[in-house]
Amino acid sequence: MARRYTQPMPAPPPAEPHLPANLTTWANGSMPEDGDELVAVEVRHAQWPGLAVRDLRLEEAVFDAGDLSGATLTDVTMRDLVFRDPNLANAVIRGGSLSRVEIAGGRLTGLRLPESELRDVVWRNSAADMAAFRHARLHRVMFDGCNLRQADFMGARFEQARFQDCDLAGAAFAHARFVDSELRRCRMSGIEGIVGLRGAAIDLEQVLDLAPALAAALGIAVLPD
Repeated sequence: MARRYTQPMPAPPPAEPHLPANLTTWANGSMPEDGDELVAVEVRHAQWPGLAVRDLRLEEAVFDAGDLSGATLTDVTMRDLVFRDPNLANAVIRGGSLSRVEIAGGRLTGLRLPESELRDVVWRNSAADMAAFRHARLHRVMFDGCNLRQADFMGARFEQARFQDCDLAGAAFAHARFVDSELRRCRMSGIEGIVGLRGAAIDLEQVLDLAPALAAALGIAVLPD
C-alpha cells in the first residue's frame, strides 16, 4: 500500500502577553532582591548588570532598554512580559518559567536558559548568537528573524515551535526532540546533531542545504560529479 503524504499543519502562534491598560512606572533605582515582585510596572532603562537573585516574580510588566547583562536569575517567574531592546548578554535564567513573553530586538549573545520552561514566548529580531537552551522545554515558542548562530539546543524539547527567517548556522540540536514544529527560510549551514531535527517540518530549500549533513548522518557516501 502506498504511503499517503500529509501536509503538516502550521504551528499556532504564541499567545500574546496580557498587559493591564495602565502600568506604574518603576521608580526604585535599586536592584531587586530575592523574592521581590515586580507586577504591573514599566521599567525603563534599568541598569542591573550582574544582578543575582532567586525567586523573583516579574508579571504584567514592560522592560524598556534595560541592562541585565551577566545577570543570574534562579527560579524566576516571568509572565505577561514585554522586553524592548534588552541587554541580556551572558545572563543566566536557571530553572525558571517564561509564559506569554515577548522579546523584541536587543543583545542576547551568550544568554543561557538551562532546564527552563518557555511557553508562548516570541523572540523577534534578537541577536541571540551562542545562546544556550540546553534541556529547556519550548511550547508554542517562535523565533522570528533572530541571529541564533552557534546556539545550543542540545536536549531541548520543542512542541508547536517555529523558527522563521533565522540564522542557525552552527547551531547544535543533538538529542533535541520536535513535535508539531517547523523551520522556514532559515540558514542552517554547519548544523550539529542534525538527527535531533527529527520530527520537524522544514521547507525544500533547507532540505537541499542540509542534504550533505543528512547523508553523512545516514552513512551515505556522496559521489563526486
